[in-house]
Amino acid sequence: MLFAVRGVPIHTRALAIELRHASASEVEFRGTLLDLRKRGFVPVAGDLQGTGIIHHMRVAGDIDRAARVLRRIAAEMPSVAFEASPSTGGESCRDPIAAVQGLAGTPLADGYARRVGGEIGGPRGCSHVLTLTQLLGPTAIWALAEDSGADGRAPERRAGERIFTRDVVVDGTATDAGDLHLALQLTDLHFRPSPELAPAAERFERQLEVRIAATLGMSEMRVTEAAIAERRRGRDDFETAPWRERPERARALHGASLRAGITSHLLREIGAPGRDQPLLDALLMLAPATIQCFASFSDTWTRMRPSDAAVETGGYPDSCYMWRRDGELGRRRAGDAS
Repeated sequence: MLFAVRGVPIHTRALAIELRHASASEVEFRGTLLDLRKRGFVPVAGDLQGTGIIHHMRVAGDIDRAARVLRRIAAEMPSVAFEASPSTGGESCRDPIAAVQGLAGTPLADGYARRVGGEIGGPRGCSHVLTLTQLLGPTAIWALAEDSGADGRAPERRAGERIFTRDVVVDGTATDAGDLHLALQLTDLHFRPSPELAPAAERFERQLEVRIAATLGMSEMRVTEAAIAERRRGRDDFETAPWRERPERARALHGASLRAGITSHLLREIGAPGRDQPLLDALLMLAPATIQCFASFSDTWTRMRPSDAAVETGGYPDSCYMWRRDGELGRRRAGDAS
């Protein structure tokens, strides 16, 4: 399935998860989230946010391979939307970052997303670190299951050798009709155990590619068009594996709103995903990416007059630490700066 570029590029969100062999019992993980605004500027919190990198978040740690449990996890925020300043009352997106370490000991199995949300979601933390961490759990479960042999044991690898990478890239464009077009690409790459200086081709085991195209009416964030295709290829059929359209899965998006409730809707529609777990993981990344496209979607801000000083935007109340109701930005938006 080829993507046809539709509209003006406004935002790109990229997420990456990498797993490396640490020891016979541990797997090292690294995760990255990057938000790149491609046009316009946004008046927010008494300042103007322009184009460029808006969010850059990282998580890293170790997983108990046999138990499928987070042994260690920590987060970094190289680029944040809000640095500490007078307009934020000295608060910063980085203030609650240490809470992520409290996820150590969390099982990656059923209920993982709910447990992570309860610990670092909403006013407890950063919604972007939350999204990245929620992607980590099912990604690791999938990758480690795929990496195990028929006897359930992991192949022998060198310390630091890559096991698996997953990249999810969502591009948002604004169409002439006033809609938002989303193009998502997920790429899973499984690595073959190999000597340190092996040729690149010898490291390839297999690959899964998922492409999702969706068009949304922005008033209700409702999907009006959707298409899904995938390609799975290994060492034997690398050049011949075909793309396969998945209209039966695209139906889960048709008419759905990407507002609150989309997660439960997708879980209900997809049911037991089986081999479609990566597709479900990709679909769950659409709504968070859409929210990031809001700020760049309309030209309203670029037409703002100096006299419109009261016009600002911001996150949903209690959607993260910076926009919690009792925080500086939340009080200011409510008209209580005291």
